[in-house]
Amino acid sequence: MDQGNEDKDLSKVIEAGIRKSGSGPKDGQKGKPKGPRSDYLQIGPETPGYKLVQVIFERAVSEGLPSTDLADHLGIAPSTLSHLKTGRRVASSLGRDVIERFAEWLNYPVLAVMILAEQVHLADFYSPQNDLDRAIDRALQFMADDPEWGGMMPKDLDDASTHMKLWSVWMYERATKTRLITGGIDYLDLLKGMDEFRGEYPRKE
Repeated sequence: MDQGNEDKDLSKVIEAGIRKSGSGPKDGQKGKPKGPRSDYLQIGPETPGYKLVQVIFERAVSEGLPSTDLADHLGIAPSTLSHLKTGRRVASSLGRDVIERFAEWLNYPVLAVMILAEQVHLADFYSPQNDLDRAIDRALQFMADDPEWGGMMPKDLDDASTHMKLWSVWMYERATKTRLITGGIDYLDLLKGMDEFRGEYPRKE
């Protein structure tokens, strides 16, 4: 995958992370939800891996895909999908094979799906010695002062989770080629290096 496509895929994750669900029918309006919206989530944002489940169901709703068909597209049993929706199973506990199938259906990088499932956190890419919260605040202030990018920053970013703030900083760094937070590792460069290493020294099965 080339750099442009990789950035587009990561941008999809950011967009999914800040998207807000619709408010539904207004008072006095009548209407019946269509497609899988009547099966919508019975878990809350506090559930581990909530964001991944939300993104999957939002995609299904937008495509008018019923839950039974969604399970088939994802390559999982309908009961597994139901358990994710109700919280009997959490996305953070999903196996690698399931994560890869979700990534294929969403057309996201596998690592991005793992991040949405809260199996990997962006903070994991930074040295534990970093005062990450303070570094993020400084980075956001730098971004806000940028005459080209500052005006595009979401107004509610200050109230966002550390995870979402770090995503925003990370994407700004990639777009502007500016390093705002030291002590971090670019996972794309790391993966490229590992691929080159394994090309020279194939792994024994």
